[in-house]
Amino acid sequence: MAGSAGGRGFSSNSPVAGTIRRIRLENFMCHSNLEIEFCDYVNFVTGQNGSGKSAILTALCVAFGCRAKSTNRAATLKDFIKTGCSYASVQVEIKNEGEDAYKQELYGDTIIVERRITESTSATLIKDQQGRRVSSKKEDLRELVEHFNIDVENPCVIMSQDKSREFLHSGNAKDKFKFFFKATLLQQVDDLLNNIEELLEAANGLVQDLEKSIEPILRELNELQEKIKNMEHVEELSERVQEMKFKLAWSWVYNVDKELQKQSALIEKLKARVPACQAEINKRLEKIESLRNIYADNRIRYEHMTKKTSEVQKMKNELQESLSMV
Repeated sequence: MAGSAGGRGFSSNSPVAGTIRRIRLENFMCHSNLEIEFCDYVNFVTGQNGSGKSAILTALCVAFGCRAKSTNRAATLKDFIKTGCSYASVQVEIKNEGEDAYKQELYGDTIIVERRITESTSATLIKDQQGRRVSSKKEDLRELVEHFNIDVENPCVIMSQDKSREFLHSGNAKDKFKFFFKATLLQQVDDLLNNIEELLEAANGLVQDLEKSIEPILRELNELQEKIKNMEHVEELSERVQEMKFKLAWSWVYNVDKELQKQSALIEKLKARVPACQAEINKRLEKIESLRNIYADNRIRYEHMTKKTSEVQKMKNELQESLSMV
C-alpha cells in the first residue's frame, strides 16, 4: 500500500481470505453516502485534498474496533458523525475464501463488519454473506482481526498526510530512513521483536531452571513408574493365581461330577439287583420262620420229655429206696 498527499492505495496480491471487497460509509465524517467496491489486486483512491480519502482509511480503523483517539482524527466516536446527522455507519465486506478462511461454515464466502455510531452509543455487528447477524461481541471481532492479522490502528500500513509531508521534507537519507522506520511502525515491530527475544531468553533461562528443579521429581516419577509397573505385574500375577484357583476349583467340580456319575451308574446297577435280593431275603425269612416253628415244637417236646424224665427219675429213686429197705 502506498500513500501520498494526493492519493491512497490499497493492494492485494490475490483474491484470498482477508482482503476487502467493499466498503460503505453513511454520514461518516465528510461522506453522506459512499460505496466503493475494490478489485482483487491494487486499488487507488484519488482526489483533491479534503475530498475524504483519509476518511476511508479512518472508517476501516473504526470498523475493526480502533478507538477514536488512535485514529488521530477525533477525540470520541461521535465526532465522526457528519455535522447535522444523528448517526454514522461503516460497513466493510471481507472476502472469506480459500485456506485462510475464518469459520467459513458459519459466515460463508463473505464476512460483513458493520459499526454504527450514535450520539450516545456505538455498536459493532458481524454478519454472514447473507447479511444475517452472527455476533455483536467484541471478543469475536478481536478474534476475527487476529485471524487476518489486521493492525486496527493502521490496517493498511500507510503514512498519513502530515507524516508524508514531514518525510519528504526531511534531511539526509539516514534521517529519512529513521523517519520511515518509525512512521511505518517498523520501529515498533523492531522493538517488539527485541522485547520478544528478551522474553524468550528469560523464558529459556526459566525453563532450564525449571528443568533442573524438576530433575529430582522426574527421578522420583521414574521410580514411581517402575513401582507401578511392578505392582501391575504383581496384580497381573495375582489375577492369574485367582484364575488358576478358579480353574482348579472347576476341575475339582468336574472330577467330583464324573465320580458322581460313576456312583450313580453303580447305584442304578445295584437298584436293579434289589428285587432279586429282596426275593432271596423273603425266601430266607420264610425258611427262618419254618425253622422257628420246628424249634418251638422241639422245645415243647423237649420240655415234655424233661418232665417225663423227671418223673421216671423220681420213680427210679423211689425204687432204689425200696430196694435198699428190702
